[in-house]
Amino acid sequence: MVTFKKAGAMLTATALSVGLLAPIASASTVGNDRMESLPIQVAQTNTTVTKEDLMKRFRELFPNEFKNVTEKDFQTGTGYSRPTDTTVSYELYFSKRIDNQYVHGSFIFVGETLELEQFYYQPVNTKDILFPAKYSKEEAQKVADKFMERFNKGEGYELVPNAHDFYSPSILTQPVEYSFMYEKKNSGIPISDQTINIRVLGDGTVSSFYRTTPPKNNFTYDDPSKKQNESSIADRLQDALKAQLSYSIVPDYTTGDHKVKLVYEPNSQVISGVHAQTGDWLTMDGLSSTLSAKSLTPIVSAPLAAKQPNMTAEQARAMAEKLLATDIKGVQLEIGAVDETTTETGKEVFNIQYMYNYRNGGTGTVLTIDKATGEFIHYSDIKSNLEVEEDENDTEVKLSQKQALDKAIAHIKDWVPSSAHKYAIPVNEGLHESYNDSYYFTFPRIVNGLTVAGDNISINVDAKTGDLVSLYVSDYGELEWPAATDIISEQEATKMLKDELKLKLQYVNHPKVGNEQHYSLAYQPVFKEGSSAAIDAKTGEWLDVYGMASSDKPKIEHPKAAEELNYLIHAGILEVNDKFNPDAPITKEEALKVLLKSVTYMYYSSRFDEFEMADESFTDITPDDAIYAFVTRALKMGMLDASTKTFNPKTALTNQELAKWVIGTLKLNKPAQLSDIYELNYSDAALVDKKVRGHVALAYAMGLLEAENNQLKPTSEVTYAQLAQVTIRLAHKMNEYQIENY
Repeated sequence: MVTFKKAGAMLTATALSVGLLAPIASASTVGNDRMESLPIQVAQTNTTVTKEDLMKRFRELFPNEFKNVTEKDFQTGTGYSRPTDTTVSYELYFSKRIDNQYVHGSFIFVGETLELEQFYYQPVNTKDILFPAKYSKEEAQKVADKFMERFNKGEGYELVPNAHDFYSPSILTQPVEYSFMYEKKNSGIPISDQTINIRVLGDGTVSSFYRTTPPKNNFTYDDPSKKQNESSIADRLQDALKAQLSYSIVPDYTTGDHKVKLVYEPNSQVISGVHAQTGDWLTMDGLSSTLSAKSLTPIVSAPLAAKQPNMTAEQARAMAEKLLATDIKGVQLEIGAVDETTTETGKEVFNIQYMYNYRNGGTGTVLTIDKATGEFIHYSDIKSNLEVEEDENDTEVKLSQKQALDKAIAHIKDWVPSSAHKYAIPVNEGLHESYNDSYYFTFPRIVNGLTVAGDNISINVDAKTGDLVSLYVSDYGELEWPAATDIISEQEATKMLKDELKLKLQYVNHPKVGNEQHYSLAYQPVFKEGSSAAIDAKTGEWLDVYGMASSDKPKIEHPKAAEELNYLIHAGILEVNDKFNPDAPITKEEALKVLLKSVTYMYYSSRFDEFEMADESFTDITPDDAIYAFVTRALKMGMLDASTKTFNPKTALTNQELAKWVIGTLKLNKPAQLSDIYELNYSDAALVDKKVRGHVALAYAMGLLEAENNQLKPTSEVTYAQLAQVTIRLAHKMNEYQIENY
């Protein structure tokens, strides 16, 4: 019988989809997908939870919500667990058309008691949801607090003030959402990995709930009465803290490129903090009484030849057949399409879809190979989960960490040889993964002797045999690496870190301290509020978690457009300095950027050559221009047309030009072209260009632009303040007309 280790089951279509997308999606994100995140479908025969059970629990938790959906609107997903936890989760979801819009809801319940782990709800978009929202953040917090009362009966959750919102909305056509984090406490001390996140829409609707609390609750905790004095620990951290120069890769979603910054961060040895009872340093390898800096050593000193240069699809299939072959009884390998495609960074790859079929189903994912080198980009040995069930108590580890590391290095030399010289041997010991009995290692990228944050080779090897379990190589394409010149000194950066250093006492579940069920008490360093622990080495500014400068943004005063301007500034849509004049005219180049950043995601996808497919363009705009991506997107949306031949990006935008842009965005160019049917009862109507008469008439009639003293002022220059107001109105109209330009 074919079964999954620790959870007899098969991967769901959801898991397959994750596998299909992971190699490409990961190219544009920092970090890597880990195999244990994939859901595993539990066979229907292994569960007795019914739709009626889930609906009953749903109505217990939401007695007064979701009145616009009935039981027949709901569907259930197959139960699933994850490799790191065999607790079964169950999904209940609905999708329904209401007021000509689809509303969606998804609810995940876990365990025998069907505790709510998470839910997501997308209601009908209304004006109250959009900026300026009906509910302020303070009012939304009251909603979240009240909702939390359903899940905080004696569990000790408390709101985390000023928690960073990783998912703040970025375009005005999408709902305003407020995010609130509640952390669980034991003896009044936060538990680092036990939180509840709640999001509230601008109209006061709770839109999502996510609980990170582990399902097991038989935890043990260090006695807080035995902790050492904070001041003595702070002194030790101050003495040990040192700024460390490295590269950081920051995605630019307007171009699809990645930019590299030089940043200073705290030395990695201190970032995990100090054990509050023993005073030992917390390290990746456990507790240590001393700190030692390990030098970076490349995997190999000189480049190795590529494994199979200029690989063909036939060669890729042959490699896959050999690699993926299995002799497990009752399991048959099926290799599907060999898809030749391009990653987000422009790298040509083969995505090889494959399945392991067996009597009751199958499981599959994708192997990704670099076409130019014949080397892995992403590989996971999912057949290791198909072996006949083994003794659950057999946790013997046959290889030492050093032996496992040697195996990992050998696999890198074998499967990604041409990249081996770019990466360093890990400075920390490998992490033993108990769920599949493997060692996990991360090999950091090194450039000019500096580590590159987020760029690595991650690899799992079987702890008993040393066989390759998974391998992932970051892919950022060709990057420009700035020289470490004209930067603030290490001493200056160290002083900045020390000046902002504070300690946070919290419980941490460290894999190498105590056991899996124990939480240790630790003092951990935190730095400037609202920022990560990174400093731009060129400017000396603190950076946020996205790699952007987190210096305080100015608050603009204006009699008519203060609220709109400040929203655009704090959302990162409008960039200003201390000399900013909101009543100054705005150029067409800057206006186009503000509008597009406000109403569309300026994401780039090289697979579709999105910014190279415009049917028309301007003679003064080329692919090398910084504004090219914006102009091309605007042409495709209908905001612009190239009938004027030139764009003239540096000239000021006029009212009638802005009217043409917004009406084009609303897909109303055709009715606007019927210019003779419109009356313009304004004193200066004769000044309107006949070519845009219909656009002007519609824009003013719809309230997108406003006349003053019965004057349109069609040739007057648009100011920043005026554009901010028009941008908000345009977003509302796009929502009303259900126009999406993502």
